[in-house]
Order: sequence, then C-alpha cells, then structure tokens
Amino acid sequence: MSEENVMNNEHHVQHMFLHVESSDAVCMLNIAGHPYRLRELVFMMVENGCRVMASSADAYKTFDFDKESVEVHDFLTSIIKAKFI
Repeated sequence: MSEENVMNNEHHVQHMFLHVESSDAVCMLNIAGHPYRLRELVFMMVENGCRVMASSADAYKTFDFDKESVEVHDFLTSIIKAKFI
C-alpha cells in the first residue's frame, strides 16, 4: 500500500515504541493509531520541550518505571510507563 493510500485510509493503524524525555520524567510509550494522530502526538511533545526518540519492544519491556497508565482517544491508544526524576 502506498504512503498516500495509507494516510487516506482512516482504518489504517501504525504501531510504534517511543522513548520520551521531559524535565521531570522519562517515559516509554507503546502507541498505536492512525499515522496522522501519531504525527500530531509527536509534534505536540516536541513543541512542549520533550526529546522524542524511536525505541524497541525490548527496551519497552525492560524499562524501569514508577507509574503505568493506559489512554484511549480517537484513533490513538497508548500505554505509558513513566519514571519520575
């Protein structure tokens, strides 16, 4: 499927792991959703001063965290593990 078809298909789901650092926490995100929603989320995190890096399933599984939360929004689901600094 071409990138244009993927972006126009409202039912397409992309999955990724992200390592996110802010001034008060380090987080590991397991997110799935439409590519536009994922881009919007990454853009908002960067705009708010976070460092965002791609990660892996192995890094997600071994991440030492203080709190875990699950969030479901329109076209986006995320499991967030946070380690507070």
